[in-house]
Amino acid sequence: MTSLLIAALLAATAPGGEVRKLSMQDCVREALKESGTLVEAQAKVAEWSGKLLEVESVYWPKLQGLAYVAPLYGLKLDPTTNRYQTDWTRWGPYTHLQLILVQPIYTFGRQPAGEKAAQNRLEVEKARYQQARNLVALEVRRYYLLHLYARSMMPALKQAKDILDEAEVSAKEMYGEGSGQVTQVDLAKLRFGATELAKFQVRAEIGANLALAALKHTMGMSASQAIELADEALPELPAAPLPELADFVAKAAQHRPEVAQLKFGAEAAKWFAESEKLSSMPTAFVAGQLDLDWAPRWPVQSDPFAWDRFNAITPGIAVGVQLDVDPRLSWAKYQGAKALAEQVEGLKKFAATGIPVEVQQAFDDTRQTS
Repeated sequence: MTSLLIAALLAATAPGGEVRKLSMQDCVREALKESGTLVEAQAKVAEWSGKLLEVESVYWPKLQGLAYVAPLYGLKLDPTTNRYQTDWTRWGPYTHLQLILVQPIYTFGRQPAGEKAAQNRLEVEKARYQQARNLVALEVRRYYLLHLYARSMMPALKQAKDILDEAEVSAKEMYGEGSGQVTQVDLAKLRFGATELAKFQVRAEIGANLALAALKHTMGMSASQAIELADEALPELPAAPLPELADFVAKAAQHRPEVAQLKFGAEAAKWFAESEKLSSMPTAFVAGQLDLDWAPRWPVQSDPFAWDRFNAITPGIAVGVQLDVDPRLSWAKYQGAKALAEQVEGLKKFAATGIPVEVQQAFDDTRQTS
């Protein structure tokens, strides 16, 4: 762990070409464009957009086809019997093409339930993406200010160390004179204080470098890329008084992405359970079929009562129902989906009390530092 930390600090301080000077807002904008966390969250949104299209495609026309070419022996007419006989000396191709166009027309409620489940799940992922944006922006601001805080301590620590070093030199001179005004204990105290200040200087330097490395990581930058913060010191706290706590709690209930996740998640779980309950329902459809067969080595049958599988054009249209009934499996899936809906309801109850507590904690922390 220590070696990894040292490597990260060395990489953070290594030269990386042109130095970019960034303000806090610049860092936030950079992170919102390049952060790997946001790329992952955005990909989740795209994934569920695709799943929604997949559910919607149930009512899109579907075309199935089969085509092949095979060798086929020929036939010859026996003039004595006026019947065809197999002719193994003459071979030719047999071509077959089958096309089936299916248009689903009704799923007995299964497709609409699945579509609503996917739509609400997509909204959940959008809310998660917004939550990730908020967290990334918060982390960037936190590391930015932490770096400034650690860096602002260095001059004061250096000045205190210089003063203590001068005092130690003077104390040693007085001790050498033997006046009795300075004892070995006094020298030990000064040495201990100087050691402690040196330790704090090292901690401040490590903290500044580590905060800068964490800032680059959150922004999606390479640790070796050189940047410089536009601010030299911590900004002043705003002078305006804080609004009431109740205002913050009300805003959190309206705008927190977690609230939207739970709202849409509950709807998604409800419709997912409904879809699983209906998973054994049939699908009604209209279908058209076309079969094309051609074999030049076989004669064409002109008798309408004779089925010619080798030389025929066979069109057709029908209305039908496709069944895949497994009641036990459907019930098992419904129970699992129902349990998922109950989990979401539990999370909603937990959030109803947890979010106000988080807001109050942040409110109290702000009042203590203002």
